[in-house]
Amino acid sequence: MTDGGTTDASIADAGPDNPCLPFTMPAAATLFGSSKKVFAHYFYPFPLSEDNKPAATDYYNEQYLTTTGENDKWTKQGGYLRQRPLPVPVGAPATYVIDNMKREVELAIAGGITGFTIDVLGASQASAGSQLQNLLTAAAAVDSRFKIVVMPDLSALSEADAGGEAGEVEAIIASVASSPAAYHLSDGRLVVSSFYAELQPPSWWTTVLQNLSGRGIDVAFVPVFLNYGANQAAFTPISYGLSLWGTATPAAATSTQALPAPAHTAGEIFMMPILSQQYRPKDFVYWESGNSETLRDAWTSAIQGGADWTQIVTWSDFSESGEIEPFTDSTLSAGIGTGYYDVNAYYASWFLTGQAPTITNDVLYYFYRREPTSAPASAQAQATTLQGGTADANEIELLAFLKTAGTLTVTINGQTSTQSTPAGLTSMKVALQPGTPTFTLARGGANVVSLQGGIEIYGDGGLPSGVLDLTYWSGSASASGTCAITLP
Repeated sequence: MTDGGTTDASIADAGPDNPCLPFTMPAAATLFGSSKKVFAHYFYPFPLSEDNKPAATDYYNEQYLTTTGENDKWTKQGGYLRQRPLPVPVGAPATYVIDNMKREVELAIAGGITGFTIDVLGASQASAGSQLQNLLTAAAAVDSRFKIVVMPDLSALSEADAGGEAGEVEAIIASVASSPAAYHLSDGRLVVSSFYAELQPPSWWTTVLQNLSGRGIDVAFVPVFLNYGANQAAFTPISYGLSLWGTATPAAATSTQALPAPAHTAGEIFMMPILSQQYRPKDFVYWESGNSETLRDAWTSAIQGGADWTQIVTWSDFSESGEIEPFTDSTLSAGIGTGYYDVNAYYASWFLTGQAPTITNDVLYYFYRREPTSAPASAQAQATTLQGGTADANEIELLAFLKTAGTLTVTINGQTSTQSTPAGLTSMKVALQPGTPTFTLARGGANVVSLQGGIEIYGDGGLPSGVLDLTYWSGSASASGTCAITLP
């Protein structure tokens, strides 16, 4: 406990005493021993540190999060990113890259994640010292049970060199085959995925897989499609399992519940996509995730639909704002991007063990934007448009995990909303208002947990900077205090 009642939970705290979680995290052996798997999609362009500088003056703060960063490359977007990874200490020059990857692996394990699928963007990743090879080294050093699934990204590889793409894919896959961190099935087959696999037909993939087999590398192929319905049947004969990319709205997340059953009928495993939110400043687009609703609905689909594996989309793609890794902004404020990570741990535990976790700790989570979706963005070149067919939801969400019944209160802008709530999980939503909300759990007339939101909400005029920020920010508190993960 630090001064002021704030609990800074390091990654080593994940477990029975983690105040950010409403349940006791099962032992790592239990989670890794499950027949199911929870993977998170690792996007290596956004490591914990780009340049090994102090976070306040590093590349994220001085380039990606500013309107004039990278020589004005993202001025029309108001900056490239709206979030960044949590700060880390400056490390030893020779080892900080792998040391930071170790931190990410530890953080993932603490959140119930059993492996990474790594998006491979170029042929150079087959070489020593690349992000792919470094991640394999880091994972093996942290925990031999945490596995890496190589995922050649055909959209990137096709762009780079269409003529040599097949050889590049084979080289990338072959480069991981002997690593102890690479995921192999019990029969020895190397698990391989591919983002946007349908950019090449099954016949092309058949040749790639046969060539690898000729080199002594037998593959269990799990392609990820952007258009699942149009490709499922054609790829089934050459695949061990099937998957599709992210589902960025509650309705889309719910619809995926029906997908595992026909895959199982066809003899395939199914890897369910899990997404928190989707806002892409670089492309001027966003999807309405309904605060935490899309994340929770996707996990419900995975659990009730009988998915074999899940892929969290993503661990670290800050350019699309869907990262499950805890995040912050240029102020480096603690605890304003931890909610998705912690709630995800609850569902990951449920998925891996087959049992809903028993709530042993009252925890309140909030999810809200800094401004309404209709706010002007005078500092940007064009309007940001809604995608996905789901209407805007300009709301503040209080997501409560309660041991016993209590009374929830949200106070903002001089308005107080109150709701009597049973034990268990409850989502309470109120209209987005200017100000900084306060969230409270009370029992018997006494406050048990009280939490002020970590960021201010602005009204219809938008942020003073004129830059649009449609990120859902999130944090939490328990009776022990406000939760804020720090990376040692």
